[in-house]
Amino acid sequence: MAIASFIIHTTRQDLAGVKASLSQRRDATILPWESPPCLVAVIERPSKELERVEREFKATPGVLSVATAYLNIEDELGGEGAK
Repeated sequence: MAIASFIIHTTRQDLAGVKASLSQRRDATILPWESPPCLVAVIERPSKELERVEREFKATPGVLSVATAYLNIEDELGGEGAK
């Protein structure tokens, strides 16, 4: 499984609605970001699914942009990591 976090930018007026919508996802933990109106979504999914997840975030009404902030695929590498 990969662990990824995405910064999700919205407007102040859409922030509560976007947070409520994204919080319905079972595969995501939604957290406030240090500079509103942004949120952070943390996902644990197979890496091959992350592109689709990012598209789904972008398609959420009120979302202006989505940026990948963190990605860890070490588990998928069999614990080999960088050598």
